[in-house]
Amino acid sequence: MRSLAVAASAVVLCAVVPAPAAVADDTGAVITFDGISSDAGGDGTISAGQTVTGTTDVTFTVHADPDDEPTVAVVSITGSGVYQGTGTVKQTFGLNPGDCLPSCTLHATLDTAATQQFGGATNGVAAPLVNDGENTVHVEVSSPRPRIVMANAAVTVDNKRPVVTLPDLPGEEAWTNHKPVGLSADGELSLRATATGDNGVSRVRYFSTVGTWPAPVDLTAPESGATWTTALDTSTVPAGLYAGGVYVVAYDQDGRAGSPVRADTLVDHGFTITPKLDTVIHPGETPVNVKYAYPSALNKTFPSNLIYAYPVSTTVSLDGKAQATTPVGAYTYEGNTNGFVADLGQLPYGAHTLTFDTVDNRGAHGRVDLPVRVVSEVTPTWTDGFQDFVVAGSSRKFAATTSAADGVSRAEHWTLDVDGTTFATGSYPARPSGTWKATTIGVHDVTLTIVSQYGDTTVSSWPVRVVAATTTRLTGPATSTYGSKATFKATVTQTGAKPAAGAKVAFQYKRTGTTAWKTQATVTADSTGKASYTTTAKYNGVWRAVTAAKNLAWTSSTSQTLTSLVRAVLTVSKPATTAVHGKPVSYTARSSPYVQGTGLLFQARQKDGTWVTLTRATLTTSGSATTKITFSRAGTWTLRVHRPATAGLATTYSSSWTVKVS
Repeated sequence: MRSLAVAASAVVLCAVVPAPAAVADDTGAVITFDGISSDAGGDGTISAGQTVTGTTDVTFTVHADPDDEPTVAVVSITGSGVYQGTGTVKQTFGLNPGDCLPSCTLHATLDTAATQQFGGATNGVAAPLVNDGENTVHVEVSSPRPRIVMANAAVTVDNKRPVVTLPDLPGEEAWTNHKPVGLSADGELSLRATATGDNGVSRVRYFSTVGTWPAPVDLTAPESGATWTTALDTSTVPAGLYAGGVYVVAYDQDGRAGSPVRADTLVDHGFTITPKLDTVIHPGETPVNVKYAYPSALNKTFPSNLIYAYPVSTTVSLDGKAQATTPVGAYTYEGNTNGFVADLGQLPYGAHTLTFDTVDNRGAHGRVDLPVRVVSEVTPTWTDGFQDFVVAGSSRKFAATTSAADGVSRAEHWTLDVDGTTFATGSYPARPSGTWKATTIGVHDVTLTIVSQYGDTTVSSWPVRVVAATTTRLTGPATSTYGSKATFKATVTQTGAKPAAGAKVAFQYKRTGTTAWKTQATVTADSTGKASYTTTAKYNGVWRAVTAAKNLAWTSSTSQTLTSLVRAVLTVSKPATTAVHGKPVSYTARSSPYVQGTGLLFQARQKDGTWVTLTRATLTTSGSATTKITFSRAGTWTLRVHRPATAGLATTYSSSWTVKVS
């Protein structure tokens, strides 16, 4: 067995005792622990989890073979990682060829009570490198292959350092699914720490390695128990998640610091919310989009934002009374940096204050008061303008009344237009009305646009049809002879002098002395808008032509009346053309039609051209009237027969004849 002294990194080497034989396999070096002892006492016997304090001696043996000689051996005790600021106490052995053939025994001295300055000189924390509690003595042996062989021995370090825990910070295991559970602060951080130690606890200090945080502060000792407390003003600390930058440490009665505990803290000064809602709304305008914005340190993109803070519920109040509460939802809030949706419910009319109060998962609030006025539409009711079709070329008045369910809104301004062209405007208190002249045939949209005093707009649009106007003109004989044919002609035109082809024209007749019009025939106008009707003349009367309306095309029209007179047929059969004065001559006249008792006048023309009645005869049932004329002087006489006008027939004269009287 060999004994070596190797100097490396302030390492103390102990005697090396040769082993009976070298290792012949290819597993590399073999490490065996020979003894572990410390200031806590003990004879060096290895036992699982044995307690070590202060200076700790570790003895171990390395077995090797010529093909795998070790070059370096490292002995260490490393902090358990439960607390922050832990380091490693270690010794390193540099080995030369042959030092560990076939074996060598090494002895290391480790100071488990060693400390280092932690968190900056201003904080004055000399933190232990090795935490009290379960630890491991770790040996690593390296060979040139390269190969590393390791061996561990469990120990419990107990340097009587004070221990501090944070009851409100469950620990690393709580940081799951990107949702931290730990300390939180808005304007103030309430801090509790539980500190214990075998050598008592003299003080508990909060400190930070982050320059923006408050200065170090000592917590207030409890009157009883082990929980120390303080309240820190964090109103000036920028929002964000501070993990690994803030700590709590306890000191014992001798002023020795324990291991610092990391006090992961989320500073959440809240957030701003902005409802996307007009100040003038209607009662049923729900839901409303609400945008929220955290400070940039907390407003991260998905999924990082899940690590920090997000809203969990929103209460919407109307005039201080809760109207609705929107609960947390994975889509509504968590991870949705664009905002969320809040339900307003049915709102009453009038002026109100809507309050949106949103709380996040850390208890921070975002609140905004939004003054709104809940109004109704201004509803129009048409009172004039749509009762029938509008005739082209005519003017039509459109009018409406207005009302509002809220009893306040009114038509502050209004506009009337047809097909987008305005023809009337007005303002309160004038009611909507205006006159429009129709020029174009077809369907048009009449629109009433109302703007209330709150800027609310209501639009009411209705169609109106414009049809063509028609003009009917009638021509025909003013006088006809009884029994002859009389033809009446009608010409029908539309607006724009366009023929009304296919128009239905009724030829109507009213006999003189009667009051009723009677349709004699209905004729369809040809392509030029003309229609005609032929009848047999019988009696005096009045004619007119009536054009019927055509649905969705044109209106009806009636011509001016046309008076048509009918003369009787009046003849004298073979009148005598010679006579002797003083002697009577017989003349017979016939009339068609005839009415018994109708008087016929036999007349002679005077030199001045006037006619004078010589005698009168009455028609008999045969339709003839016979009379005798006695000429008073010799000469040439011109005679005729005159039938005076009656209600049914016009004045009629027979043809004249000449009589030579001797």
